[in-house]
Order: sequence, then structure tokens, then C-alpha cells
Amino acid sequence: MKKLYTLILLTVVAYQTWGQSSSPAQTLRLATSTYEQGRLHELEKILSNLTDFTVEQKVAAYKLLTQAYIYLEEPKKADEAMLKLLETSHYFEVNKDIDPAEFVALYNTFRTNAVYSIGMKLGLGTVAPLVMTDYYTASGSEGTGKFSPGASFLGGLFFEKKIYRNFVASPELLFAARKFKSQSKLFTRDITGISDGSIISTYKQNWIDLNAMVQYVFGKSSTFKTFITAGPGISYNIKSMKQTVTTGLSESSISGPDIDIKDSMSPLLYSVSVGAGFKLRIGSIIVHGEARFIQGLNNIIDKNARTNIENVLDYGDQLNDLGVSSLTGNLGVSLPIFKPAKLNNK
Repeated sequence: MKKLYTLILLTVVAYQTWGQSSSPAQTLRLATSTYEQGRLHELEKILSNLTDFTVEQKVAAYKLLTQAYIYLEEPKKADEAMLKLLETSHYFEVNKDIDPAEFVALYNTFRTNAVYSIGMKLGLGTVAPLVMTDYYTASGSEGTGKFSPGASFLGGLFFEKKIYRNFVASPELLFAARKFKSQSKLFTRDITGISDGSIISTYKQNWIDLNAMVQYVFGKSSTFKTFITAGPGISYNIKSMKQTVTTGLSESSISGPDIDIKDSMSPLLYSVSVGAGFKLRIGSIIVHGEARFIQGLNNIIDKNARTNIENVLDYGDQLNDLGVSSLTGNLGVSLPIFKPAKLNNK
């Protein structure tokens, strides 16, 4: 009889100290075996301490608990376990072919998508000017002006939030530096007898871009998605400089420091953008890639302040009415913000 009591005592002690002495993997195997044997009431005690569990092990444990509470008809505890599961793994997804229908149904009553995302992006591209109206100082310069594309750089912040089904609002605030060149013939003679001069200019502009982009996202995978995007934009000109070299006004070329032409520029540029890109999840970070075409809608030159005295008198140049378009490619990263919660189905 004493041996029997001793055996019972050892069994009780071993059971009580199992959770303390066993590893998380062993505890999880015991919980799985207990669940499969239908001893659902025992799971709560077995899985009472998940401190040392990895994320994957916690997900498996909360999934077992959720299913157990469903079958035990304890909806409040099932909701609590499901919420802990979703807070542990923001990208957890059910498998409708394997998971019990009751578990899938409960999962669908929770908000599982990111509430919003915040990110930053950097990009490079080209900007192409388009002459809308030709202005000149020397009569022989008419129609000789040629503009060539230049480089552009952009960088800034963006925000994303799902607004309806596959549509995502993606406003962005960017700093953009744009550069392009112009060249025209002077066709004038002065007392030196030099003729057929030229005017070569480099425009250097800095803008703050605010774009109200909307995306249509393809695919349901949480790992990789593609999208198309479009939207209007407005840009504020914060700096405009012009570097000019003129030959033909004297025996040598005329050059000097950059001319500040900001007062001759329209303060605002209106535009529309279209593009396409992808989103790739790496861990908890989303990597974005995008190609975009941007078409300016208005003249970037202020018609009422076109004439810059230094530009005209020193270099014999006048500012044309200009439109601009650009093609850019950018890469960015974003951090999705999750707030799992039970949905109100009322």
C-alpha cells in the first residue's frame, strides 16, 4: 500500500512540475497530444505559461487554445485566444482546406489587415521640359532654342490606408530636385565682329511635392503584391537657379554665379501621375518598388515676372514658357501598423 501511495504522489508531483521542467517544444507536443485525445479542459493549464515560447510556438499554442474554447462553447475565451494569436503574428492566415470551419469563421470576425502603413522612399529619374511659347532677346534667336532632359532626385514620406476593397489611399510628401538644360543661338553682332553666338543654360530647381495617389492592388498574398497607381499632385517651388554661359556678346564667353530666378517662376506646379509597382514583405517590413510618369499641367514660368534683369542684360537670355514632365523610379520601405480587434457585425 505504501508503494502505491508513493507512486501516486510521484505522479502528481511530476504532472505539476511538467510545465516548469519541460521545454516549450515538449509542452507544445503534450498540448497537441492532449487536444487530439479530446481532453480539452486540460489545455488551459498545460499552456498557462508561454514566456519562453518562440513566436511560432506561441501561434501554435494560441491556435490550440482557440479551437479548444470553440468546442467547449466558451466564446469569450475563444475570442481572447484568437486576439492573442493575431497580436503575436500579424501575418497569420487560416488554411480553409485544413483548419476547422468554426476556427475559420471565428478568424473572419476579426480585423486582421494593417490599419495603415507609414514609409519613406527615394528615387531617381529624368525631367523633360517642353517649350510652350518661345521668347528671345535677339531677333536671330527665334525658334533656335532646344531643351534637353536632365536628372531628377526625390525622397520623402508616404502613408497608406485601405479605403475600399483593393483600393488604397497613398498620399505622399516629397522633396524633389530637378535639373534640365537649354541651348539657343544668339545670332547677333557687336563691335567685336563676333557672330553666331550661343546661350547655354542649366536650370536647377527644388520642389516640395504633395501627391494624392490612389492604388489598385492585385493579389491576396501577404508576401508579394503588385499595383497600379494614379493621382493628382501639387508642387511648391522652393528654389530655382539658372547657370548660363553666353558667347557672342564679347570677345570671350560670359559666365558667372548661378542666377536666382525663383521670382520668375510660378510658385505652384499642378500635375497628374500614373505608375505601377510591387510590394514585397521581408519580415515585418514591406519593400516597395515603383515606376511613375508625371505630367505637369501648367506653365512653370510666371508670365508677369518673366524678365530677370541679370539674365537679360548680362547673358542676352529670356525665359520661355515651359511645361515639364518626368519619368521616375523609386524604392521605399514601409512599416504596417496592426491593431487586431473583434469586428462589430451589427
